[in-house]
Amino acid sequence: MKTLYRVLFSVFNLLLEVFYFVSFPILKLIAHLYQYDEAFASPQRCDDHPILIHAASVGEVNAVAALLNQLDKEGYPLYLNTVTITGKAIAKKEFPNLEVRLAPIDVWHLRKQQMRLLQPRLILVVETEIWPNMLYAASRYRIPVLFINARISQRSLGRYKKLSGFIALVGSSIRGVLAQSKEDQERFQQLFKVPVKTAGNLKFCLDLKHYDLNQTRAEFGFSPQDFILCWGSSRPGEEELMLSIYPFLKQKIKDFKLILAPRHPKRCMDLKKVLSAYKYSMLSDLGANPDHDVLIIDSLGHLTAAYAISDLVVVGGSFFDFGGHNPLEPAFYAKAIIMGEYYSSCKESVLQLKSRDAIKLSNPRLLKDDILSLAQNPLQIKEMGKRAKLVLTDNSSALNDHIRGIKSCL
Repeated sequence: MKTLYRVLFSVFNLLLEVFYFVSFPILKLIAHLYQYDEAFASPQRCDDHPILIHAASVGEVNAVAALLNQLDKEGYPLYLNTVTITGKAIAKKEFPNLEVRLAPIDVWHLRKQQMRLLQPRLILVVETEIWPNMLYAASRYRIPVLFINARISQRSLGRYKKLSGFIALVGSSIRGVLAQSKEDQERFQQLFKVPVKTAGNLKFCLDLKHYDLNQTRAEFGFSPQDFILCWGSSRPGEEELMLSIYPFLKQKIKDFKLILAPRHPKRCMDLKKVLSAYKYSMLSDLGANPDHDVLIIDSLGHLTAAYAISDLVVVGGSFFDFGGHNPLEPAFYAKAIIMGEYYSSCKESVLQLKSRDAIKLSNPRLLKDDILSLAQNPLQIKEMGKRAKLVLTDNSSALNDHIRGIKSCL
């Protein structure tokens, strides 16, 4: 059976290589249009045998930030790959001293070149990124692979189990899995014949920047007495929802100010159409428009500062079916948090906060009253923020558990 899988995988790779080279001019043009050229190029040779971290996008990069900082402090050379452009941009901003590149397209000759030139001592795969040629190249060059902060849904497990023969073939270098939860541990044990341990969720081990609140408020065009609501990572429809209740809240809440931070800054130009009736500024143009009631965060890297200076935070992607976004960043700054009913992509974080009464779950119909109720009760806001911070504190052991697991593979 193993021979059959090997033959089938060889045929798959042959067809993939043929498609790649036949389609290369078109693929290269598309890649150039989307600034993705790097994924088709070989990396420069490394002589320090780095730890290669594979983190797909922004969420995975943010999740392992504290881990990367700790490994860097301990003197390990690090090399970070992302799959998305935005993930790379955030990684380069947060880790300016690290080598950060787009991961190569998962075809055999590019993966082989990557392993031959980087010569990593260890590959850390964040969450559940199973790229067959990356794993196969690692096994051919005898590079150990460790899945970290790993999670897998029951649905994904079912799909992967159908490919278990191929995974066993390409994954001979997998040394272990550090799972986020007991449920994830049990699912990975059905998929991999390697040690699987529950090490906790690194997303709770945030290592974010601390801000001088009055100074940062002034830089954002706000005063110390303003009541600031930040809607972070907003998605289509949510800005209109917020602006529909804005006049009511502006009338009821003294010195009410609003920060809107769209998940994708390129949408900011479209927001100008719905903001024409409001006194607003774009962060990038703040010097020209310092007087505003609504501030639009129109570039990456400023959301944590916006959370830090806010009195109340609404986490977006959750009032319409986008799966929700990470509520732990405002929790790090001890902020009261409101989310909608759609939070499938951050379910564990939300449930942990909910179990401590550190988050209010709302919906478009109730949002106006929920915001007003909290704004009129500053003590409740303060206590919710304290409880949110405690959720992070109580889960802080995940970082040390991961460091121990990584060192056992070195």
